[in-house]
Parts: sequence; structure tokens; C-alpha cells
Amino acid sequence: MKSLKDALAKTKLGPEYAYLSQPLTLFERTAKKVFEWYCKALFTLYCPLQVQGRENIPQSPFIFCSNHNSHMDTGVLMRCSGLPVKNFGMMAAADYFFENKSRKFFLGSLMNLIPVNRKSTYKSMVETIAACREFTKDRSRNIIIYPEGTRSLTGQIQNFKHGAAMISSELSLPIVPVYIKGTYASWPKGNSFMKPGKLQAAIGQPIFPQQFHHEAKNGKPMAGYRLLTAELEQSILSLKEENGVN
Repeated sequence: MKSLKDALAKTKLGPEYAYLSQPLTLFERTAKKVFEWYCKALFTLYCPLQVQGRENIPQSPFIFCSNHNSHMDTGVLMRCSGLPVKNFGMMAAADYFFENKSRKFFLGSLMNLIPVNRKSTYKSMVETIAACREFTKDRSRNIIIYPEGTRSLTGQIQNFKHGAAMISSELSLPIVPVYIKGTYASWPKGNSFMKPGKLQAAIGQPIFPQQFHHEAKNGKPMAGYRLLTAELEQSILSLKEENGVN
């Protein structure tokens, strides 16, 4: 834990990350507002969204974590939060979202994308956490992370990776677990168009990383990350089973 904190303290992001802290341009503000209106219409009329547990959302900044079945999931999380689109950054696979210039420009204008390397190294991991730190310096901002790492091909929850737990622990950000139902049926991976259908989202109690810090103090930071990841995974599974979203 100490070495990672030292690395973060010494990390200075390059100019390619300047957009994380710069004021939004008029075009970006307009694009995000249009996307917000689009999500409101989409999740009211075409794919009506029912939300449970919104009262569990803590004060910003926090990390939204949910199961991941569709590109719709990000819009669902933003919509069910009740907060503006501009207040969210989404962890996005660098190879998919950033290597294609048109995709990077278009989606980056709609959402604040934070690149993450799916084949992470220690250096890229530190850089990703530093980017999240930069983005959440504005204390009204929050981060969306899908701990499965990619969309499910079956609609079933996959094994969780430790990235969300690491970012939560190193930046002291609470994780808000969410279970989403219906997006796999409406727009699974591989389909070009979304189908109409009812969606549900159950929001659980926030998980605070401080309760796992004793492992770090004992010189076992990875053990703390694993415990936090296991707690997050169990929370989302429990939301699926216990809150009428089944």
C-alpha cells in the first residue's frame, strides 16, 4: 500500500489527461445536456426504468459499480442517480474507446471517459488511479466502473476484477453497488439496435473502503482489495435476489 501511495504521490499526468480538469467547452456542455434529455426520454418512454434505493446514494464523490450487460448500462446509472450527466466519468477501455478517433470524440463529448488498459501493468494502473483522482478533484464528480471489466455475453454476472476496489481504497471513495435488470434483453453485446422493454435498477448501501484498511496496515493491501471486491460482488448478488429485481 505504501509503495502504491508513493507512486501516486509522484505521478504527474501528461497533457493528454488535461481534459479531466479543464472546464467543459460549450459544445461539450450542450452534448452532455442533449444526452441527458435523450436518456430521460429513453428511460421514460421506450425502455421505462424503475429505480429502487436512490436514498442510498451518498454525497459525491463516489463510485457507481454494477453488473454490465449493455452499452445502455451507463445511461441507466446516470439516470437512476438523479444527477446531471456532466457529474459522471466512465472508466472506458483504452483499446475500444480511445484508439478510434471518431469514437473517442463523439463518446467523449457525451460522457467524460477515463481510459483504462485492459491488459494493465503497474504503471498503467497507477496512471488510471491518478486520472480518477484528477477527475474527482471537483467534489461534485463521480465515477462509473464495471467490475466485470466487459459486457457479459450471457446476461449472467461474471467474476469481478479488483480495479474498483483499488481505486476506492486509494482515493477513499465509497462504492455504491447497483444491480441492473433488462438491458441484456433490450440491447445485448453484438446487437445493432435496442429493443423496447422494462428496465429495473436496485441501488444498495454504500461500501466504505475504510473498513478494509486494517489489511493494508498489516502490509497486505491486496488482501484488502480482495475483501472489498468480494463484499461488492456479494452486495450486487444480494440486490438481485432480495430487492424484487429478479
